[in-house]
Amino acid sequence: MAAEVRGTPGEVPLNAHLPSSDGLQAEQALLGAALHHPAVIDQVRGIIAAGDIGEPVHRLLFQAMARKRDEGGTFDAPLLRMLVEDLDLGGLTVGEYIGRLHASATTIGHAVEYAKEIRRQADRRRLWGVAHDIKWALDTPVGRPADVAASAIEMLDEIVASAPGAGPRCVNVAEAADQVLAEIGRIRGGGKRAGAPYGMPSLDRMTLGMKPGELIIAAGRPGMGKSTFGIAVGLNTSERNAGTYYVSLEMEAQQLTERALAALAFDDLGNVLTYRTIGEAVNLTDKDLWRLQKARDRLKGVPLSIEQQPGLTLSQIGARARQRQARMEREGKHLRLIIVDHLGLVRPSTRYSGNRVQEVSEITAGLKVLAKELGVAVMALCQLSRGIESREDKRPTLSDLRDSGSIEQDADLVLGLYREAYYLERKLSRTDEEDERLLNAQQELVVEILKQRQGPTGSVRLFCSAPCNVVAEKRA
Repeated sequence: MAAEVRGTPGEVPLNAHLPSSDGLQAEQALLGAALHHPAVIDQVRGIIAAGDIGEPVHRLLFQAMARKRDEGGTFDAPLLRMLVEDLDLGGLTVGEYIGRLHASATTIGHAVEYAKEIRRQADRRRLWGVAHDIKWALDTPVGRPADVAASAIEMLDEIVASAPGAGPRCVNVAEAADQVLAEIGRIRGGGKRAGAPYGMPSLDRMTLGMKPGELIIAAGRPGMGKSTFGIAVGLNTSERNAGTYYVSLEMEAQQLTERALAALAFDDLGNVLTYRTIGEAVNLTDKDLWRLQKARDRLKGVPLSIEQQPGLTLSQIGARARQRQARMEREGKHLRLIIVDHLGLVRPSTRYSGNRVQEVSEITAGLKVLAKELGVAVMALCQLSRGIESREDKRPTLSDLRDSGSIEQDADLVLGLYREAYYLERKLSRTDEEDERLLNAQQELVVEILKQRQGPTGSVRLFCSAPCNVVAEKRA
């Protein structure tokens, strides 16, 4: 019969902390090997941390060994006896216990396998903690089950994300150079660049597209076309068979799809079909319905998925992105781009509750890690500070990014979105020169490349029909 689980959420039952007999033997063997060969600690620290070791005595010994290695020193049995001489070992002296570890040592060649077993046992204990929290939620009539579920997802995602092999491995620089040269040869031979294109040639030339592992911030004030730009990029990318996962924390999937249909139904002949008209439905003509059906046909098989649940945490976004990537791979497709609309609506964890600067820093750093882990580009739409509105020149700058300097720091590319027509249309009295500028800027979106880690800054002028959600190469 299973043991009864008691406690409160977040409090793992005492016996869940205890290592299994396999885990205990693995810890003893590993520490014994380290006593013979201190370099074992360096070998295994990419696999386990002190918190993964279940037996408290072993954890303290591991910490002491790691600390000495960090200081550039080494250790032996007599030194460890001095470092941990106050431990209670149930009747054994520290010297006697370390002697037993010495005797139970594995060979240095088996140290990595023992470290992996220690990690497996640690993850099992973490899973037990999640199971305990879920059982507590089922057995307790108070509290919100949704909160416990969200916490469980965060913990499960942390187990997956931090597992050995989950992220990019360390490579020698010569090995990396071979990869660069192989990529050059592939592209020169007619292959496509890795990553995803914006589908706007002038922007693709300036940036070389959206590269794997890259965090892109597309920022602007309200009315500048952030969602318009994000949806246009998502459509362009997915129509080129690059899998796209659009995390919409603001709009429902149906609203986004109305915009997508308006963009795909757009023509240059003056037959305007806006997404608002599509949403209203009553004024659509038979020709409009025909155009919408043609647009719908273009979406068949397009690898564009919309996540429409609001209030997702970073961990939930990461977990769902991994599921989406796995599903696309089963279907013979590849996830290339994640779009988060928008950064300010990602629900922060409770770690920095109330400190908005730290919350945003945690989110942007997490999105960058997610991009590298999954090998995809992540584009986060972001709102700029309202300080712009008090300036004569309303073009965006890096200093207009809201809440945290970490947005600029973590991003590989920062795009500032600017529509001069938006401001000119709202000006109460315009000069003749401003009327002319309004005419020229009526269907223009300026993308200011404010930061590019691997390239130049500058401006790209694009055609934009905001009512139809179209962003494309500017016509000559």
